[in-house]
Amino acid sequence: MNFFKDALGRDVLPLGLQTHNSSTGVPEMLDREIRAVELYGGNLLEAPVYWYATEPEQGRFDFAQVDDLIERCRAHGLMLILLWFAMSKNGHPNYAPEWVKRDPETYRIARGRDGAPVASLSPHCMATCDADAAAFKALMAHLKAYDGDARTVVAVQVENEMGYANTDMDYSDDVKAVYEKGVPDALMDIEIEGSGVVPSGRSWRTRFGRYAHEAFSAWAHAEYIERVAAAGKAAYDMPLIMNVMLGENGYEESGYCYNGGSAVSRMIDVYKAVARSIDLICPDMYVPDRARWRRVVSAYDRADNPLFIPESPTGGVAAAMNMMEAFADFGCIGLACFGAAGALDVNGALLPEAREVALSMKAVRGVAPLLLRYRGTGQVHAIVQQEFMTEQLVETERYHALARFMDGAPHFGMGSYINQHDPANRDILTARGRALLIQTGADEFYLSGAGVKVDFIYRPDPLQEDSYPLIGSRQTGTLNYLSIEEGHFERDTWVADRYRCGDEGNMAVYVHRGETVRIRLNPYK
Repeated sequence: MNFFKDALGRDVLPLGLQTHNSSTGVPEMLDREIRAVELYGGNLLEAPVYWYATEPEQGRFDFAQVDDLIERCRAHGLMLILLWFAMSKNGHPNYAPEWVKRDPETYRIARGRDGAPVASLSPHCMATCDADAAAFKALMAHLKAYDGDARTVVAVQVENEMGYANTDMDYSDDVKAVYEKGVPDALMDIEIEGSGVVPSGRSWRTRFGRYAHEAFSAWAHAEYIERVAAAGKAAYDMPLIMNVMLGENGYEESGYCYNGGSAVSRMIDVYKAVARSIDLICPDMYVPDRARWRRVVSAYDRADNPLFIPESPTGGVAAAMNMMEAFADFGCIGLACFGAAGALDVNGALLPEAREVALSMKAVRGVAPLLLRYRGTGQVHAIVQQEFMTEQLVETERYHALARFMDGAPHFGMGSYINQHDPANRDILTARGRALLIQTGADEFYLSGAGVKVDFIYRPDPLQEDSYPLIGSRQTGTLNYLSIEEGHFERDTWVADRYRCGDEGNMAVYVHRGETVRIRLNPYK
């Protein structure tokens, strides 16, 4: 499933950055945010729309900030994902209008176990939900009128990291009465791993065990976001997503380690059963360690929920490496990093710590048409230099492709066009190796990345007695290249910018700076 479309209905792969929370409506901040997207080689800006600015007085709407975001993205050729900051921003009502905040009797605050209010609006309050839904519907109607043909906006995120701050459920008396009514029919077939019970009866406790309060709160938030999203879709049927504060943190206890009732991995089925107007449930991926990172994305990469990452770090080696595996191993359909302007120094240049992620984004963007075409085929391979690695083998039906990493290979210089003695190239020569290797034909590959060289030899035929000539095929010169082309894609068409041959092609195929290379092997044995 390729999810995002342009105005002509063509598949697109959004890659870019999210602004800081308070940049919308501030021209000089938005200029820096957009500059950062361009320096990363991205094609996407994610930016918030504030309920308080959109509806400063109940029933009176102002979309000037929305129009400004759209026009800025059009001017820079960027896609835009709008983020509806309303009832929830990380579980808090920061962006609700004053007329909501000043009337807690109508727009009710949730309460913790001790009966004291917590910093979250209650999803059980229909007055809040109705007001939120009305404002969101007005926003979506405006988007259809203003941008329905151009489709600069490719999706809208509904709310931000929903869930209760500092409690696992709303302990208000009327909500406890709802809890006692038991589990609704929509959730009766859901089982949650690790609940500690064999599901029985209709009570939340007997069906969901230790996760009873969390499941109840997830159901309440899913009901809320469904009403808001459905109202918006009725006005403008376009992709709607929601983002999630991860549950894979600390002790993994709801309301303590993450927002209570949010769409964490164990609660995805609850949201899918109820919030059917939400097209994607998306994890905010600030997890650096590979094992936990893969555990999380595995949970959100589902047949009914392709992986989109709306927030991730703008810098760091871990984020740069994980990006490659997201697209190769999990068929990621788009990615953004949070805090665009924060990746720039005072002169508007990329900070050193941002360069690794920017380099990976450039490499991914370079093969975007191929990622869309070959997603889920098994023909997209991540080459990632994990700690202590000097090489990585990729096996295809016909070839062994051996990747060696620059900082671990003293013989790396053979065939490279990089001057290894120039101090200006030090960052390039010591970059942690990462690349995408995509097979597009029996003997054709594309390589995009940095810090990697790849060499190919034939794999022996299963029935062939003497395999040694094939294993030594590169060393003996019997396997050569038809062509090695550096280039780029214009839409779906490959354009060769430079041909490598001779010394630049005899030893291996290199990528240094996030460039893309097309490799055509000679199939003759």
